[in-house]
Amino acid sequence: MELTILCKVIDNFGDIGVAWRMAKRFVELTKKDNPVKIEKVNLIVDGIFSFKKIENSIDNTQKFQSVNDVCVYDWNDYDFCYQLFSQNDGNKLSFIIECFQCGRPDWMEKILFEDKLQRTVHILMIDYLTAEKYAEDFHKLMSLTRSAKVQKVNFMPGFSNKTGGLIIENKWKRIPKRNPDGPVLFFTYPKKWDGVAESFVKKTNKQILAANGIGFESVKNSFEIFLSEPDFSSRFKNMDFCNQSEWDNLLLNCSFLFIRGEDSLSRACLSGIPFVWHAYVQSEDYQLVKVKALLEIMRKYFKKNQFEVIENLWLLINQSDFQTNQNIDFEEKNQKIKQLCDSFIERGDDLAVGYRKFAQDLRKNGDLCQNIMTFIKKKYIIE
Repeated sequence: MELTILCKVIDNFGDIGVAWRMAKRFVELTKKDNPVKIEKVNLIVDGIFSFKKIENSIDNTQKFQSVNDVCVYDWNDYDFCYQLFSQNDGNKLSFIIECFQCGRPDWMEKILFEDKLQRTVHILMIDYLTAEKYAEDFHKLMSLTRSAKVQKVNFMPGFSNKTGGLIIENKWKRIPKRNPDGPVLFFTYPKKWDGVAESFVKKTNKQILAANGIGFESVKNSFEIFLSEPDFSSRFKNMDFCNQSEWDNLLLNCSFLFIRGEDSLSRACLSGIPFVWHAYVQSEDYQLVKVKALLEIMRKYFKKNQFEVIENLWLLINQSDFQTNQNIDFEEKNQKIKQLCDSFIERGDDLAVGYRKFAQDLRKNGDLCQNIMTFIKKKYIIE
């Protein structure tokens, strides 16, 4: 069979990051003895230009290309894609993975619902990663479509064995040895990082890596007042976009992580490196609900006094800069963040023990892509 993955690049590369990692992982699995034989992995992307920033071998002028044994198609090339994917009763569309409620291209809608296919098409809808309870409730739940020949089911990534787990490629099977002297990576949304910046500049001599993207300028602005200091200016480095495999190697060499996004959050969780998650800001600070849900899963891996530092730091950082749940002004909040960050740094080695235990348990939930293949065999082939 062929497996076709759909991805619409909404913002900030997290969605294409997950889809690309998933496609490569399925290719890895085709080379092993698995319950489902995958002949080809197709990736249909709306946003080739963004894709190229995390995989430089992508040619954004091509409507079709093969990269790392993945067949990559331009979502917006209606005529080419319709002609190719409608052949043989839609054989290429037997199994579709729809990432993050991205919908389907118009040409695919025509094939699925207007061309009256004789075969049954199965769609697995991969939702956003969350630690909230609904991930378990919605996992493997069927959804209605406009045709009985098109069957759709939710498949939820997550942090428990009641979800599909995380993508765990071969290189991520083991937790690497921690580099306590490694750099600190900032890959965040826009935010005032003044307290965090002061803490890392004054408490450590670590290199600061500011990743390119929507949050780069805010990170740079917070560290800027220290750039005139000779002993720090050489420690601040702007990281340009790089291939996903290079990004993984960079992340795994760090001592601390300040991370955002779907794909990078999952890598941080699997890394065993002490990290702070900067969640996407939502109305009425709803991001705090998501942050608290992940914290609750992590709580059991730390001693009480250790976890208080992590919890308080995460919650303060994830409050909107000018909307806090406490009656304190920004400067007070900033100083509180600095104090917590000081403790976070001082306890780094001890905290790493809990982060590594968390990372190890995540691996027990299995690999998302392997779990998908097992589900396909059980649900659609045996039955």
